[in-house]
Amino acid sequence: MLIAQITDTHFLTNNQKLAGKFDTGSAFERLIESLAKLTVKPDLILYSGDLGEDATHEEYAHIARELRGLNIPVRAVPGNHDKRAPMIDELPDMVSVTKDGHLCCVDTSFDLAIIGLDTIVEGKPHGALCAKRLTWLKRTLTELRGIPALIFMHHPPIMTGLRAMDDIGLLEGGTELKALIAEHGKIEAILCGHLHRSIQGTFAGVPVRVSPSASHQIECDLRVDQPYKLVAEPAQYMLHFWNPENGVTSHTVPVKHPV
Repeated sequence: MLIAQITDTHFLTNNQKLAGKFDTGSAFERLIESLAKLTVKPDLILYSGDLGEDATHEEYAHIARELRGLNIPVRAVPGNHDKRAPMIDELPDMVSVTKDGHLCCVDTSFDLAIIGLDTIVEGKPHGALCAKRLTWLKRTLTELRGIPALIFMHHPPIMTGLRAMDDIGLLEGGTELKALIAEHGKIEAILCGHLHRSIQGTFAGVPVRVSPSASHQIECDLRVDQPYKLVAEPAQYMLHFWNPENGVTSHTVPVKHPV
């Protein structure tokens, strides 16, 4: 199974520039072109949050239109810049809604089950897994007992040393998440975004892959007293190859500028 993971596009319409200098609209178009030109077509695209910058219907409508043109199934979860209601309106084929209104999803179409976790606290930069979301996950993992599965979510459950970003990471529910993952025993990997860098770690003995942004990155500054800084490092996404014998192997892929 081949999975393309895209994240943190912060798409803006009408040629607006993020922070006055990052053309996220053009970056998104290059991302779509790059995905379309892959020599091996992914079985699935996972979008791990921060799809749009302002969370408008117009942003999500454009994103949805471009992704549908690839003819690849897409599963998406929100990031801290996203809002649930317009995502539900414009991406109904890419998101799922729990009875409590969270955009968590489960896809058992493949030999590897896909679980998407909604970690956002709308209006706040940090992430959380509240009791309702943890209950949903526990029930889902119980139903998937014995089946290999992959989790994707926006906020990473690990500490990275990027202090300003760790301070707005997954601040609630991490202990419970670790116990649920350990109990299931067949989680192959956890895919995340949010950090705008390619970062690897482990959580509950499971590989964590943090994908860089498909638009712009955050400077790798490990000093404890520094705010995060957006930098014009190359746009990237990840390809994850899975088979039952070897688990998940991950590749970081640059989004190339048109020649």
